Amino acid sequence: MPDAAFGVDAGGTFTKIAFVTARGKILRMTQIPTRPQDGPAAFVGRVAEVLGAWRREGLRARALGFGVAGDVDHEGGRLRVTPNLPGWSGFRFRDAFQKRLRLPTVVENDANCAVWGAYVTELKRRPRTVIGVTLGTGVGGGLVVDGRLHRGATGSAGEIGHTQVVIGGAPCHCGNRGCLEAYAGKYGILREARRRLRAQPRRGRRLRALMAQGGPLSPHLLKLAADRGDGLAREVWERTGSLLGVGLCNAVLLLNPDAVLLLGGVSQAGRWILGPIRRVFAGWSFGTSVRAAVLRCALNAHGGCVGAAHLALEERPSR
Repeated sequence: MPDAAFGVDAGGTFTKIAFVTARGKILRMTQIPTRPQDGPAAFVGRVAEVLGAWRREGLRARALGFGVAGDVDHEGGRLRVTPNLPGWSGFRFRDAFQKRLRLPTVVENDANCAVWGAYVTELKRRPRTVIGVTLGTGVGGGLVVDGRLHRGATGSAGEIGHTQVVIGGAPCHCGNRGCLEAYAGKYGILREARRRLRAQPRRGRRLRALMAQGGPLSPHLLKLAADRGDGLAREVWERTGSLLGVGLCNAVLLLNPDAVLLLGGVSQAGRWILGPIRRVFAGWSFGTSVRAAVLRCALNAHGGCVGAAHLALEERPSR
């Protein structure tokens, strides 16, 4: 059996579980409902049941990597605070998983896992400094500095989603206003689309037609509408990408990275979100570092599991 680890990526709705080799190849993968309302202990039990069954089938892992959204205490193996998983704050996931599975366990922020997974498998560790941004329900970030995952003084580095881009702006799930996440996260994008649909009832015909066909409003539907020439949908993406561009420019000016990597479902909007970001980058007057940074989208949709497994193999503690 190759050198391998289990990687677990816990989202607000679903959790991905994978068996990953040291080269980043996924040999087994499944998905289970997260069911955050059941509490973190019950969640650990359900993940342990899946992994226990895999082990009985002969899958042998050297460690477990667990990624979860929120402010993670990597050293202590616990989740300090999370705005999207009520009742999970303060839970010691490393202790719980190690007790159930008898495996060395690494606990990390989910965005850090996703960025590290893409850095190792897609960028092949070649750029020395990378800013990674995960665009999903919320907006997360991860930093690679001098070829290493940078966590900062408290393990909280890279939280670009909660930097402010509009003073006194739209409310964010974290409790502040005007955060980048409130505009570039899924809930912020859909809030803006709904606002425009209400305010401009004669516009957005293609978007409305797609919704009438039974498709709930989503970033994917907004992309389809933009592809079909819907001006309202394109304006939503223009605003989203422009504000994301501002947030990214601020981060680039601080870190002067080789590359900026976009990950997550919202990044699949492709040119509709990349176009306005590039326009912001091109127009930034103090822009040597901004124009030097390569902007690209990650291809692997399972980077969180892969990154969690890689971190577990590279940093596994003694049990």
